[in-house]
Amino acid sequence: MCWKKEGRVLIVAVFLFTCAVYLVQDFRSQQLVNKLQPYSGTLIFHTGAVIDGDSLRGFAVLEDRTVVYARHRLSSAEQKLQLESLVDDSIFQVSGVFEQPSSPSHRYSFDMSKYLRHNGANSLLVIQSIDGVTENDTWKNRLLSRREALKHHIREHFPESLVAEAEALLIGERENMDPEDQRVYQTLGISHLFAISGLHVGIASGLLYGILVRLHVRKEMALVILLVVLPLYAVLAGGAPSVWRAVSMVCAVLVGKLFGFRLPIASIMLTSVIIFILWNPYVLYKIGFQLSYGATFGIIYSLKFLSEIRSAIKTGFVLTFISQVTLYPLLLFHFYELSLSAFVVNSLFVPLFTLLVLPANFLLLFLTFLSQPVADVVFNGYEPLRGLIDQFMNRLAALPYQLWNPGKPTLFIVFLLAASVYLFYCAAERKFQFSQLLILVVPALLFTAVPYVDPRLKVTFLDIGQGDSAVIELPFRQAVYLVDSGGLLRFDTEAFKEKKRPYEIGRQVVAPYLKGNGISSIDVFVLSHPDADHAEGADEIFELFPVKELHLTPGSATNALMLQLAPYTKQTNIVFPGAGSNWGVADTQFSYFSPTDATYEGNNDSLVLFMKTGDYRVLFTGDLEAAGEKALVETYSSELAGLTVLKVGHHGSKTSSSEEFLTLLNPAVSIFSTGVDNRYGHPSPEVVDRFDELELDTLNTAENGTIRLLYNKGELKLETMR
Repeated sequence: MCWKKEGRVLIVAVFLFTCAVYLVQDFRSQQLVNKLQPYSGTLIFHTGAVIDGDSLRGFAVLEDRTVVYARHRLSSAEQKLQLESLVDDSIFQVSGVFEQPSSPSHRYSFDMSKYLRHNGANSLLVIQSIDGVTENDTWKNRLLSRREALKHHIREHFPESLVAEAEALLIGERENMDPEDQRVYQTLGISHLFAISGLHVGIASGLLYGILVRLHVRKEMALVILLVVLPLYAVLAGGAPSVWRAVSMVCAVLVGKLFGFRLPIASIMLTSVIIFILWNPYVLYKIGFQLSYGATFGIIYSLKFLSEIRSAIKTGFVLTFISQVTLYPLLLFHFYELSLSAFVVNSLFVPLFTLLVLPANFLLLFLTFLSQPVADVVFNGYEPLRGLIDQFMNRLAALPYQLWNPGKPTLFIVFLLAASVYLFYCAAERKFQFSQLLILVVPALLFTAVPYVDPRLKVTFLDIGQGDSAVIELPFRQAVYLVDSGGLLRFDTEAFKEKKRPYEIGRQVVAPYLKGNGISSIDVFVLSHPDADHAEGADEIFELFPVKELHLTPGSATNALMLQLAPYTKQTNIVFPGAGSNWGVADTQFSYFSPTDATYEGNNDSLVLFMKTGDYRVLFTGDLEAAGEKALVETYSSELAGLTVLKVGHHGSKTSSSEEFLTLLNPAVSIFSTGVDNRYGHPSPEVVDRFDELELDTLNTAENGTIRLLYNKGELKLETMR
């Protein structure tokens, strides 16, 4: 590769051009100013605006061409139904207020400010009222209306079990895919099969071309028809970067075939990169753009190697290997983990989707337009077969040790990993030898080993809003403990307000922090007590991580929340520790100071965990209140006096943090775990005043974000997100 004359000059030129555009665009996006004033004027939503529950949200353009992210709270089911038919092809007259985007919970959680910048916007507009609506009649909207019509046709004429897959495969609509199914696809590394890309465009082109030829359409005219239809299909399919990449490259090949010349495929790919970057520089930030062109780059520049393989099965395996290896630095950067089974599973499922699933969906869509009774007959045979494939997928996904989770690499590490991939290809193309795999494996193993050579004891209090969740990482990754998982109070609500995918603390805040740090399993999961703001997110943790041991406060097993959790804990050792229970790992000791009986009655029966290593001592109090604090003072005064870190009980409620307790502990730093503007008023002003009067330093996750304490050789370092 590196010695190819064409590749060296062209690749370097495109790389430098891409970097220059990226830097200019990044600088421009940083210059966008957050508006704080009210707004009244027109607004047009971009394609992809979502109505979910009682919320309308999406990117939009204002009358001065400013791009914003707009949100509107729907007031009724009638308004929701009305806006669903208007949002994609209307100009709205709105009144609203610009807001600053909220800060991310931690470095691995969703960052709204970055999301806005990467889409050419840096403002949030909260729409307070919609004052008028006019039709936005453009050719693009008319085409998009056909997409909506096609979506509704699929929902009306396909069996319910096949609708989500058909929408994803045929029109690029993944909104209705079941989260559990998506988790299975991610575990197996086959999520890309459900996103329209080169595979789908190639099959669609081949089917249409074959039909046209069978209808005795001249080949030249068939090519012209394809050149017209494919861009229209790209719009109908949602216009994702991967779709346009595939369509543009196929169209370039068709043009060459139509006019009798042949363009080098590498030149076509690199030219399309330049065109798309000039058209929309923000496309550089799109994960689909990066992965689509990354995989294509790896395959194109391995064609010489692939041409020497004579076995179709081996070719399929090598193609999968090339795609996965080429993309793995990017996959780690964006998702923090990689499916190891993908190297084998894709060799099975890519042909299965190519030869069966994709053609079947195109055929069934055609039959539903042609004759629904005939389509129903085919559905009766295909639906059970598709069910068997799903069962097979689920069994495969249930196998252990499929995901490699080393954590999120820095940009420098991404560059080093990508360099190792390039060097491997250069060596393998000359003459492949299994020993060359060390070029890939050694850097990956070194990156994976980083946490296991880190001597620091890490305690992290996560910013999860109103609730508790803390992560303990012992030195050299000897063990990982999770203390509470946060959660939300769920209230009965009107049907139209129910979201398809409710916000989940465990999945969207706690899990990304663990995965981003390369944590793939939990040794001990402590649920201090079964309140929703401490334990509601636990089921999501069990879905995503193997947990060796679960600690529950005695007597809480029959609590409603714990009964809901029970099905997820079948593979976990459940323990009900009480005061006096203890264990140790190397120099770090853990003890429970509460509760003292086996009857769960509320906050004062919270599991109170005490951690000690040398002079460094941390107390996790759950929702302990004054009566429970008094019992600790009477029993454990010598261990608690002069504490290093206190996780303040009950989020700083006025029923906790008594003066006697704080005076004895005299903690060097105290952590309030609360939500911004929470309904309970935590921490209580009188409790805050008490800490101030005693001259005790405090931090609050609502103000400081996620708080991390790093301890090593008697020195304590403190880091905050904000």
